Amino acid sequence: MGLVVLLCLVLGTGLTQAYELTIDAPTTLQRGVPLVINGTSNIPPGISVDVVLSKTGYTLEEIARETVTLQANQEFSVVFDTFDLTRGIYKVEIPPISDYRYLGNSVTLRVIEIIDRTDELRFSAFLTQEMDGTLDIAGSISGLKNTGVQIEVIGPGEEIVFGPDYISTKSDGTFELSVPITDPGIYSVSFTDYRGYVGRVSVTVLEKPELTTLPTTTVPTTLPVMSASDQASRDDPAVFSVQTGSDKVRISTSSGIDWVMEYTDAAGGVQKVNVKGEMEGEEILIDGTGGVITVTVYPYKYSASGEVTLFTQGATSVTAGVGEPAGTTGAGSSLTESAPLPVIAIIVAVLVAVFLMFRRRR
Repeated sequence: MGLVVLLCLVLGTGLTQAYELTIDAPTTLQRGVPLVINGTSNIPPGISVDVVLSKTGYTLEEIARETVTLQANQEFSVVFDTFDLTRGIYKVEIPPISDYRYLGNSVTLRVIEIIDRTDELRFSAFLTQEMDGTLDIAGSISGLKNTGVQIEVIGPGEEIVFGPDYISTKSDGTFELSVPITDPGIYSVSFTDYRGYVGRVSVTVLEKPELTTLPTTTVPTTLPVMSASDQASRDDPAVFSVQTGSDKVRISTSSGIDWVMEYTDAAGGVQKVNVKGEMEGEEILIDGTGGVITVTVYPYKYSASGEVTLFTQGATSVTAGVGEPAGTTGAGSSLTESAPLPVIAIIVAVLVAVFLMFRRRR
């Protein structure tokens, strides 16, 4: 009789130590989409379990591990970031817990396939932009023509700045969008199409440099102002040649488009000027060296294009296009040339020579 009671106590104790634990996860997931693992268990509250994400292959590689303390409501959740993962087969598993065993209907392992579509996305806007009130987004998705792409922008404070909203794509699959922003920082731009999540791009927006006030009394107002015009876009900038003299030279652009000027200074360094915006033209003041300065002008925004006029004050000439400006002298040329002898002088010389020849014969 005592043996029966002891056996019942042992079996009862064994049954109370067998618990149920089940985790759930998607079977496939696009890279960049958070991997959410939900679980339930009747293990007593306060016990901690590990949730392990590993990549399968020739060898098993552990990617991440999260520890969860079970609560009284018997539910738990873990989120893994997949932005840095590559395509392939992964598994999520909860290893055995010391002094606890699971019932037969427990599910402690899930297999997940990560799908990577980032190679279908071509982001053509700048990944580093200056703060001008808008975030420029442009690019294309392979095979996505005359349809739409869903875009979501997350700002530096993890707040949603735009979307998620669909914008249309053109016949060549390209799209463009300018999102109003108020702060510099890192912006996360996510793209989704009708087939699902495509990818994410991080764009860094830098604070615009402080404006510098150029002296207004250095260049006399009596110096003539000359100008030249040309079409300019981001892919095909306008190039101007400015012939300088010994005076200081003020060079400025027309307004209406946020232009960027680039030129090479006296030390050979390339200087970039973009401080005015659309309402005013960009402006620089340089010392005249007597040589030719090449000035390149293009719009700050990728989507902008138009005619730009370059004004110069204190220069001797300015021309649009690559080449020497009018009035300059190329290598091997001469500033002066010998003028031809007058025709009358030649005739007189011939007559004198004939006269002297006849006189000698006599």
